[in-house]
Amino acid sequence: MPLLIVEEAVIRHPEGVAGVFAVCVTDDAARRLKDRIHVERVSLGQAGRTIRLLKQNGARYCVFAGKVEKAPVLAGLKFDARAVKILARVRDFTDDKLMAELVRELEKEGFDVLAQTDVLERYVVQPRVYTKRKPTKKEYEDIAFGLEKARGLASLGIGQTIVVRNKAVLAAEALEGTDETVRRGAILAEGKGGVVVKAMKPGQDRRFDIPTVGLATLRLVLSGGLKVLALEAGSSFLIDPEEVVAAANGGKITVVGVEER
Repeated sequence: MPLLIVEEAVIRHPEGVAGVFAVCVTDDAARRLKDRIHVERVSLGQAGRTIRLLKQNGARYCVFAGKVEKAPVLAGLKFDARAVKILARVRDFTDDKLMAELVRELEKEGFDVLAQTDVLERYVVQPRVYTKRKPTKKEYEDIAFGLEKARGLASLGIGQTIVVRNKAVLAAEALEGTDETVRRGAILAEGKGGVVVKAMKPGQDRRFDIPTVGLATLRLVLSGGLKVLALEAGSSFLIDPEEVVAAANGGKITVVGVEER
């Protein structure tokens, strides 16, 4: 996602590459972007330095890109004074509470934080079946059941992903993330099929934490013997859609965008 957002930003900015700058909190993101644009690597706890770097590089608009794991936050990561002030205002460590406070801090400094869905509009999931294989009647029932449960889970700030079979929840996402949830659900499904549903929190701020699926997750669905990957239409990203659909078709599994009814 960071690379895709950079590519979109370069296309849209009047100065092209020269007008785009990234502050990266992971080595992977820095490695992927450093050959395209100017990159600064910071620690996750360096909120003050991040804001200074944005100002020094003349940033006006900001877009969040990618997933930052919360485990380091809970494992005693060191924070600078600005980060401590932000965390002091957070009532709990759910993703949306943490990110909302960071957005608020950036806005106080004069930055305009853009919605991820506006920048990556062409990757937003549409309400349709993407693959040759369509869900069976029973799978459609599991999709509807799973979408309701996934939205409920997301509304509590716990996770976004549910694995379902026969209207029973096999796995629900928490701190471990989507891929580990899929692995756990696949083990419990015992190769007999199942549905992975990913949904956004109702009323979610679209500037951060949009549910995102790509080829890595699709491969886990395939290798785990699951049959359907269902994504909330209009509220999720499907990254590398051509590759994902090709792999799904090759494995005779379904990728579908669904709407709440």
